[in-house]
Amino acid sequence: MDWSVIVTLVVMGVLCAGAIGWRHVLATGSAHRHQLGLVAAIFFVLCCTTLFDEHHNYVAKWDASLIDLLRQTTMLALIAFGAAVVIISGGIDLSAGSVIAFSGSICATFMVLLAPDAVNQSLPVGTGVIVTAITATLIVGLLIGSLHAWLITEVGLPPFVATLGTLVGLRSLSRAIVENVTQAMLGGARTQINIADKSFRELSGAISGTVWNLTILVAVVAVMLWLLLSKTVTGRHLYAMGGNEQAALLSGIQTKRMKWLAYCISSFLSAIAGILYVSQLSVADPQTLARGYELNAIAASVVGGCSLQGGLGTIPGTLLGALFLRVVIDGVAKIIKTGADVYEGLIVGVLVVFAVTFTKSSDALSTSRRKLFSGGLGWVTVLNLTLLAGVMMALLGTRLVRGWVQMDAVWLALIAAASTLSLLLILKSDTNTHRRGIIWALATIAAAAVLNDQYPKVQRGAAVAEVQKLGGTVTQQDDGGIIVDLEGIRCLDVDLKRILSRLKFFPHVAELRLINTKVTDVGLDMIGKTFQESHTLRRLDASGSGVSPGGIQKLRRLLSELEVVAE
Repeated sequence: MDWSVIVTLVVMGVLCAGAIGWRHVLATGSAHRHQLGLVAAIFFVLCCTTLFDEHHNYVAKWDASLIDLLRQTTMLALIAFGAAVVIISGGIDLSAGSVIAFSGSICATFMVLLAPDAVNQSLPVGTGVIVTAITATLIVGLLIGSLHAWLITEVGLPPFVATLGTLVGLRSLSRAIVENVTQAMLGGARTQINIADKSFRELSGAISGTVWNLTILVAVVAVMLWLLLSKTVTGRHLYAMGGNEQAALLSGIQTKRMKWLAYCISSFLSAIAGILYVSQLSVADPQTLARGYELNAIAASVVGGCSLQGGLGTIPGTLLGALFLRVVIDGVAKIIKTGADVYEGLIVGVLVVFAVTFTKSSDALSTSRRKLFSGGLGWVTVLNLTLLAGVMMALLGTRLVRGWVQMDAVWLALIAAASTLSLLLILKSDTNTHRRGIIWALATIAAAAVLNDQYPKVQRGAAVAEVQKLGGTVTQQDDGGIIVDLEGIRCLDVDLKRILSRLKFFPHVAELRLINTKVTDVGLDMIGKTFQESHTLRRLDASGSGVSPGGIQKLRRLLSELEVVAE
């Protein structure tokens, strides 16, 4: 077994064992310790991504990776700051994604209204048009925040309902505006508006590729909000209102004014993000722009230490939460390569649940073990988490640890489920949690290492047994190459599939003899997929079988060095 794999497993095991003790560190409720934990978690994820990414992009292409990570983080942090202010004040804003789409559409719409010919011909619209469009968009952002505050304070709607309404309504309204304005000004209804002005696009660094303007903007916003929340009376009032609104009102705090401020900050920052997204993408598409971003913003603030009950949270923690969220999503994308966006929602959901669970107050955490896993419902929860771990490993495991382990998805899922079940049982117990946690980590590492080492041997033995069961032979040449001979045997495609699933564990299958078998082009496709990466197969004799010339040509395109005999 590769020593790098062993070292990685040891490091991961030690950190997992330390996580059991780290929950007691979080129990102190210290924002600084929470932020230190986020820094350590970010560093750990970066190291894991570098190890498991077969292209090692964080090392080989560190500059491009850093720029992309900064760009994604700054945009997320911008809207997460607004979500954090609202959450600290005791509210919730579900409309950030739709406000971004609406603001971006409004910005592009104003450019169409003021310079229709330039937009239609992809020409510069002029500095005056850009400034006017941006100013109008920012005003719209403040108006949306004021609408939220009015619905909550005067109408009496819960923040969830008020912002849910704009979440649904603003996106539809933005599409209606885009279609009607383009119909009137450009001679035809469009569902999106393209903006090609280089000056406008450079606001987000889309032309030069720089991220410093975004970084500086987010840094300035972060400093201003940090000063507001931690160094002013207004900030203390926001925290007090989030902690206990009734007590804050009785103490003389203008809670309605504080809510107006919080929701205006959130919508204003979302409006800025909408402008920057349109600048970056050069298109305002109300149907797809920033869809689901409100959940990412809330997730970043919660992971950063904000309590959904209000009264807790910091701007530095929110920034670290946004960075951690983007590092995890980017890491999964670099390891899986294709289809990583499918799992983005799952990642965000899991992180939010764990963040809310393990950043409670010290009183709640001191008894969280009993409260989380007590009684019959606790056992059901243990079962659910065990199944979830197994399913996630079955779906992601072979791609996350590709090249590091040889076990298939089923065995990886079984190991993940077994280790999760044992860990949850340890957490459910009342004594010797730390000692049992260390034993669990060491046992998990040892079991994974042994199974990963023995699994290929078992599969090779099963392959030989499967071939012999059909009446064939498996022989080894002097150079170590394996010859699989199925000549004259009634071997069907389904039989070949079972054999090939195990033959891949041989380091060098040199020749495959399928003379006078029932194998067809379907079997040739399976051969191509099995040896496409290793290219160890050098000769295939399919004389007298059911393969066609077209199937052989397709196989040769996959395995260019393969000698095929099919007379």
